[in-house]
Amino acid sequence: LEGLTTMTVIQQIAQLVAPWADFYNGSSVAQSAVNFGHFGGMMAAGGLALAADRSTLRAAGPEGDKAGYLRELSAVHPLVVGALAVTALSGLLMFAADLESLAVMPVFWLKMGLVGVLLLNGYQMLRTERALERGDAADPKGWRRLRIASLVSLVLWFAVVLVGSILPNVS
Repeated sequence: LEGLTTMTVIQQIAQLVAPWADFYNGSSVAQSAVNFGHFGGMMAAGGLALAADRSTLRAAGPEGDKAGYLRELSAVHPLVVGALAVTALSGLLMFAADLESLAVMPVFWLKMGLVGVLLLNGYQMLRTERALERGDAADPKGWRRLRIASLVSLVLWFAVVLVGSILPNVS
């Protein structure tokens, strides 16, 4: 066993993705395209979600057309999910290009945790919307849950962007 070195799991994965990292880090075109996918996807997903959250807060009031709004809201989700998929794929590509640095950064994992909570909140919102669509579209308890989830969503989207903007400035 003499002369053998032990590699951490992170080092082994970094070795597997080294060709991608070399290409990405040596190509301003690749970096620009992946960054555009990440920020464009985040802007589209977040923009649509923020607008939907704002509309949800309005519709949750006493005078909102709740059934009509639920139909509108269900049309927004595939767009948000598609944009999030682009964001996730581009984020994975950026992670692979700098795996050894990012994997040990607490700020990176904080961002991933916030994204995870954002996704769970979105899932809860979707379940609540579907329950309202199947049952009483004016159910006050369902709308209270939807209102709270929308407020949480607004906070989480901005928190993800804040932590994401801190990430390149820490080492």
